[in-house]
Amino acid sequence: MPTSQLREEIAFHRRMVSLIRREIFRIDPHASKRYIREFTEEFNRLSAISSYDDLVIACFKADVVYLGDYHALPSSQAFAARLLKEVASRSRHVILAVEMVYGRNQRVLDRWMAGEIGDEEFKRRIRYDLEWGYDWNGFRQIFEAARDYGVKAFGIDCPPRNGLKYIRKRDRYAAQRIADIFQKNPSAKIVVVIGESHLASGHLPDEVRRLLAERNLEKRSVRVLQNVEEIYWRLVERGQEHQDVVLLNRNTWCVFNASPIAKYESYRQTINRWKSESADDDQLDLTPTIYNMIDTILKFLHVDKYRHCMRREGDCIEFLVDYYPEVYSHVDATTLRRVLQSNQFAAQEIADIRRQIARKGSCYIPRINSIFIGQFSLVHGGEEASHFINLALRGEVLGRDGRRRNRPDLFYTSVMEEALGFFGSKLIDPSRNHFFETKLYQYHRKDRGFIEAHTEYTYEQFVAIINFILLHKKFEKSYRSYDEIPAPLLAGVRTRDRRLFSVLTHELGYYLGQQLYDGFHKGLIDRQEILALFRRRFESADGALRTYLDLVERLPGAVTVD
Repeated sequence: MPTSQLREEIAFHRRMVSLIRREIFRIDPHASKRYIREFTEEFNRLSAISSYDDLVIACFKADVVYLGDYHALPSSQAFAARLLKEVASRSRHVILAVEMVYGRNQRVLDRWMAGEIGDEEFKRRIRYDLEWGYDWNGFRQIFEAARDYGVKAFGIDCPPRNGLKYIRKRDRYAAQRIADIFQKNPSAKIVVVIGESHLASGHLPDEVRRLLAERNLEKRSVRVLQNVEEIYWRLVERGQEHQDVVLLNRNTWCVFNASPIAKYESYRQTINRWKSESADDDQLDLTPTIYNMIDTILKFLHVDKYRHCMRREGDCIEFLVDYYPEVYSHVDATTLRRVLQSNQFAAQEIADIRRQIARKGSCYIPRINSIFIGQFSLVHGGEEASHFINLALRGEVLGRDGRRRNRPDLFYTSVMEEALGFFGSKLIDPSRNHFFETKLYQYHRKDRGFIEAHTEYTYEQFVAIINFILLHKKFEKSYRSYDEIPAPLLAGVRTRDRRLFSVLTHELGYYLGQQLYDGFHKGLIDRQEILALFRRRFESADGALRTYLDLVERLPGAVTVD
């Protein structure tokens, strides 16, 4: 049974998703129409936990694989490309059918697949930006997978696409195209990549079945959906949010590669880009997205941004809502350097910030209360939003921390900041799993040549980082039994190597952030204690270390590396 804290958090996340969906519905009223509701009402129960291997086997046995796509979500197209490769590598004759291309543009698609025209000419001739408008890079992956495996691609859609008035006619047209393909290629396996709502039983699948029956053709089909919201919440209730494949019924699977917040946030960003009348992601202002993340975390903490005072020398100078950071979206190196130099940042500080943006895509800088975003990532954006809240509630925004700290205090204060940053990012995307993000644990048994070819570290640096983390986790389990702190730990904690300092504090902090999140679910730490951590300034010597050790003793252990 889920704990009261877990039920409360699920309700909290549902409210946050509802707010995003409400904003989408104001702009795109079609999202609440009957056709969409028929999809959401059909797929709201799961039958069993499954596996990716079982899914691939089911697709291999089927004649038609209907693959639901959420057009605004790049991870959706990445999965479609991955599954297409799996099917094509195991089957003799595979055909790809895509909603993205109109049937009337088949010759243009054939020429692109043959390499006779490039991307820009292809997009221009099919009016990609006007007729489709989603990120080309995601859909290009699908076509490239088809081209790499010699899979013929067909467009199966027809105009008009605006609105749902003609969507059932579009289903009938797509079904006709699929039936025609089977008529001419009776032994083929067709992978159909199409918007998820088309895959309700009474939509495209029934139309295809009817037309095939008229031609005395019978084909086995499976449906593969992605990131179905209601199924996700049911998994979270069971503590199984990291399951990536589930079975919904005899021939329907659902895979997960994004949380509901990530899914709908991607659509909201797409809509904002369309509203800006620019097809260039570099022009998209991410300020509303970051501010929504800040609001989400503050709501969880029960902090009222309109009433919380930002104090200086005891006086309330502004409310928190007036202190929200400036957001630099898709910042380039020249702009970053100019802004930082104008605020008297030293060359080494600028280099450190550039390194973080290159590694994580974003960076919050409290001294100028700004968030710089290079390549946007939902979870790392959530981290920076959480860092802002942490520093704001501690009263350390817009100014240098003038306190003199020894190296261990600096180290563990940074660890605590990273832990709260990770915790905040989990509020934004509960499916986040750091062990799938970092190469450290994936590569920890690899040899020298592999490590130095696939990471930014020398082999010795890589081994030293792994050994420090493992030794630290061992130490913190029984630190009272040690007469003295092991020398390798002291060396890591006292390091003046900026990059090593950053890596070690991030890794320990992310471990603890996951423990905080799991501990809250299990009722081992409550909301008020977490809020107190966000506010704590660690004034006393060893305060951050003592807090760290207290928390790792109380909370369930994170995953360890053998």
